[in-house]
Amino acid sequence: MASEIRSSNRLPSSAIPAAVVVVLVIATGSALKSATGWTSVEMGVLRRVNLAHTPALDEFALTIDWLFGPPVAVMLVLLGGVTLLLVTRQPRTAIRFMAIVMVPWLGTEVVKLLVQRPRPDIPSLAHVLVLEPGGLSFPSGHTSFAACLLLGLLVVARGRRWRPVLAGAGTVVVLSVACSRVYLGVHYPTDVAASIVYATAGVTVANALWSMLPVPHWSERRPAADAVPGEVRSP
Repeated sequence: MASEIRSSNRLPSSAIPAAVVVVLVIATGSALKSATGWTSVEMGVLRRVNLAHTPALDEFALTIDWLFGPPVAVMLVLLGGVTLLLVTRQPRTAIRFMAIVMVPWLGTEVVKLLVQRPRPDIPSLAHVLVLEPGGLSFPSGHTSFAACLLLGLLVVARGRRWRPVLAGAGTVVVLSVACSRVYLGVHYPTDVAASIVYATAGVTVANALWSMLPVPHWSERRPAADAVPGEVRSP
C-alpha cells in the first residue's frame, strides 16, 4: 500500500508569504471599516460612477452579477472539473482544480465575517439596479470567485502553450467583474481590489497545501502495462 501512495511533507516556500498576505488583507479590511473618512470618499466615487449608467452597461453588469453569483459559480467549478477529468483522464487534476478554486472562494465569507465592513449605501444611489439586503462588503465574493477560477485554471494549465492566452483573456474577465461590482454600487473599489489580492494569496496557499496531500495510485493516469518508458507508440 505504501508504494501506491506518494506524499510530500514539505510545505512549499510560497505558502507562508501567501498566508501573510491573507492576514494583511484582513487587517486592511478592518482598518477600512473604521476609516469613515475614506469610506465617504469611496461612496463619492460610487455616486459618480452611478451617474454614468447606460442600458448596455446595465445589462452587462447584471449579466455578470448572475453569471458569477454563488449558484452559477458552483456549476462553473463542477463543469470545469468534469471537463478536466474528460480531457486529462486524471481524477487528481480535476479534484485539485475544484479544491484550489472552492476553498479560497468559500474563505471569502470567513474574511467577510472577520472584517464586518457594511455594504455601501445602495438606496442613496440615483440608479439602483441591485438592492443587496444588507450583507457584508469586504471582500467581493463575485470578484474573488472570478480571480480564483482564473488562477485555478492557470495552475492546472501549467506548461500548456495556450496558457498566456488564457491568462490575458482571464484577466480581462476578472477586471470586468471587479468593475461591474463598483458600477452596480454593491462594493467599494477597495473591496474588489482586495478580492484580487486575497484570491491570489488564497489559491497559492490552497495549492501549496494540496501538494502535500498523499497521491493515491488511482488518481493519475497510468501508462499501459506493456509500455516502455520513453517509448513513442505508433497508433
